[in-house]
Amino acid sequence: MNDHVTGIVAEALRITGRRRRAVCAASAVACAAALIVGGALVAGAFAVSWGLFLQARRDAEMSIEDGESYVAYAGQMNALAQVACVVVPLLLVVALVLAAWLLTAPAVTVAHARHCPAAGAGAGRGAADALTLSALWRRSRPHLAAAFHVQLLSAAAAAVPVLAGLLVPALVFLDLVPGVTWPGRHEPATVGFLLVGRAVPVLVWGVGLVLVSRFSLATAVRVTDGCPAVTAMRRSWTLTRRARARTAGIVLLCAAVTGVAFLVFARLGSCVAHWAGLVMLAATDDNVWVTGVLVLITPVAVALVLLPWALAPVGIVLACLRQRLAHE
Repeated sequence: MNDHVTGIVAEALRITGRRRRAVCAASAVACAAALIVGGALVAGAFAVSWGLFLQARRDAEMSIEDGESYVAYAGQMNALAQVACVVVPLLLVVALVLAAWLLTAPAVTVAHARHCPAAGAGAGRGAADALTLSALWRRSRPHLAAAFHVQLLSAAAAAVPVLAGLLVPALVFLDLVPGVTWPGRHEPATVGFLLVGRAVPVLVWGVGLVLVSRFSLATAVRVTDGCPAVTAMRRSWTLTRRARARTAGIVLLCAAVTGVAFLVFARLGSCVAHWAGLVMLAATDDNVWVTGVLVLITPVAVALVLLPWALAPVGIVLACLRQRLAHE
């Protein structure tokens, strides 16, 4: 399996290097869309919630003046939760659209590289066969709707075990699991709690990872075969059935690369959050309530905006895996 995985990764790196303009263009488009659309949604959420942040500040100042204790956003939490219930699903839709693009464009790039292996960045035939952004968009556009459908179905399939895994500790916390209790602050965790409250959710989430890995080639299948979304997912399941270990290794490697990239970008976002917080404090007369929320979400927002630079090469790897499995 190691030789197969190494060969697929090496081929993906070779295509990424030779087609770096197309890969970088796909990443840049996704970053720009995430920044503009996602930023507009977050800015809109802040604008709608602005009065709530001002009221939270007034409540806190009154409590401090009266010598009373207070809880942050105590009177505004329900309204803020309502805003989040609108904005978060919209952000998830944006994420699914960008995921469709970041898997479709690399699959188109790999297919183009297979048909034009001599193309590159040089003159002559390489320049004539170069995959420009306009050509990449023209070839990807017919597949984007089906690719979005694939991402929607894959997310729905993965959401079932994810929610089930979250439900188990929630039931334990509410004392609805006989014989298993949630440990107190200074109490040691029991064996039953470790097995039911910790091990069972991890196992259930593992099922979600298996589903994601088995459907991970569906977009590349759609680009290559031009089939509907459901058919592409079924063919992805069939292809990965013959190479479960190899698929799992590739998907885990891609997940690890994506996770490391997210942590690095979030670290960079922490620096941005510091300066963004200073600007917000100056603009709002030291309103720590809105500034605290901004500083909290900025590292994650920066990481998500920059993450396409890691996801586009991951799409190349998955497309190469599909090509390898289809020809075996």
